[in-house]
Amino acid sequence: MGPQKESDYDEAALIRRAKKNDRAAQGQLYEHHVDAVYRYMLYRSGNHAVAEDLTAEVFAHMLTSLVRYEDRGLPFGAWLFRIARARLVDYWRSTKRREAQIVALPEDLETLLVSDDSQVGSQEYEDLAQALTYLTEAEREVVLLRFASELDNHDIALIVQRHPNAVKSMMYRALRKLREILLRQEQFYDSDPEGREFYE
Repeated sequence: MGPQKESDYDEAALIRRAKKNDRAAQGQLYEHHVDAVYRYMLYRSGNHAVAEDLTAEVFAHMLTSLVRYEDRGLPFGAWLFRIARARLVDYWRSTKRREAQIVALPEDLETLLVSDDSQVGSQEYEDLAQALTYLTEAEREVVLLRFASELDNHDIALIVQRHPNAVKSMMYRALRKLREILLRQEQFYDSDPEGREFYE
């Protein structure tokens, strides 16, 4: 289930109820945020099973820590993603690995669409996944938070603990770099029809 319409979703009230162990309110918070957290974990880990496990751990941590949460300039969603980032770092540490791969983002970043399994294997998506590896880890993270998890620059800034203008500049540089890389890939394939086959 995707996020509810904002007009029907009173997060502050849900948080107050959830803190009192209201299971229905806790469930609504989960439903509102789970897809975004799962996509973030999937694109960072490159593994569906790992993403599911990490997402479950994030929300288990949410339930045990919720009583201490207070909105002091850090929205609930940003607080939740800080938990997600910390859990991901723990996972990398415990497995002695870093990002080995990234599941492809949607072909058209600007539409904020999320690919389904039938699309992920396409060459265009593979090209984009490869292009993402040329970004710095910080650039890759802000792009994933923006387009995979559909967060705005303000919330991303709170999550990564940077100034919103710094996030905006990083996003601009990352997207420009991605466009340039994808354009070079396209030009290469156009000039050498065998080139794409070579890379497959």
